[in-house]
Amino acid sequence: MTVELTPRGALPETALRELEGKLGFALPAEYRAWLAATNGADFPVAAQLMPRGLEPEDDLYGYRTGGDPHTELLYAHGYCRDVLTPDYLPVTRLTTGIVAIKVTEPDSGSLWYWSESSLDTDEEYTPEYISANHLNKLADTFAQFLELWEIDPTSPFLNPERTTS
Repeated sequence: MTVELTPRGALPETALRELEGKLGFALPAEYRAWLAATNGADFPVAAQLMPRGLEPEDDLYGYRTGGDPHTELLYAHGYCRDVLTPDYLPVTRLTTGIVAIKVTEPDSGSLWYWSESSLDTDEEYTPEYISANHLNKLADTFAQFLELWEIDPTSPFLNPERTTS
């Protein structure tokens, strides 16, 4: 069953332009439209990113949501600079790594996953090396990425009334 995310509310055009100015790049169009309509989203039930069965550690990031600063796009963009090049903007954190949207061509708007376990702690890795060699493509578009979230059937906290099929 697909998870129906809970949007946080609209993000006005002025805030989107402010965000893009602070990031230093334009957001991919489809993601920008989703962010304008939702300003990020919360998982109302236990979810998994399929087909890998990966679990979210955070909700989908927004801008100036007034919540945990660790789930803000600008904060995420900054804390991932030691792992990802500026070509990628983190959109959520999983229990095992990061999901980021590519913001440059080629493949702008595609979603990628970096697993923290893919690195050997004895080696030195640069963001350029990680971005070129340790990212796995999840989806070509943000809409496809959203469709990958399914209810975690093993969770003892399921609430079927807040899900869709």
